Amino acid sequence: MNIKNLLFWIFLIIGLVLLIWGIFGNSPTEFVTLVTLIFAVLLKVWSVSDRQIKLEMRFKNLARDFVKHKRGVK
Repeated sequence: MNIKNLLFWIFLIIGLVLLIWGIFGNSPTEFVTLVTLIFAVLLKVWSVSDRQIKLEMRFKNLARDFVKHKRGVK
């Protein structure tokens, strides 16, 4: 499992606990809750962008292989 995904789930759970605590009880400031949730979202975006970069590299390598194969066939 990727460390970014693990951190995302941890911060998401902490953020939801803080949000529920804020709704039903005497909680820390809303700023702490928002920062936790925003950090969780940033981790998820970072993880998705890393996967997209890896996918783009695979497509570039595949295209390069097709070009090399085409040149080799002629």
